[in-house]
Amino acid sequence: MVTDPDGRAAVLNEMAYAASRRKEVDASVLSDMLELAEAARTWALLEHEEAWAMGLLRYESAEEWERDEPGRIVVGRTPEKGM
Repeated sequence: MVTDPDGRAAVLNEMAYAASRRKEVDASVLSDMLELAEAARTWALLEHEEAWAMGLLRYESAEEWERDEPGRIVVGRTPEKGM
């Protein structure tokens, strides 16, 4: 939630609407679910902002990691030929 507040809130909203379409929840429960999703988004935005201000989050490229820590394993990247 903290790393993607808007995206995760959109998923929660869609899940709430899907439950409503399937008649698993009534209108009042749907309203509560959407309200909670918005509250979670607001909380996550504040937490995200605080984390950036404290320096807990930052953008780095793989090249920067390897320059500082040679041999560091980077998840999500395809290894180059010969490695």
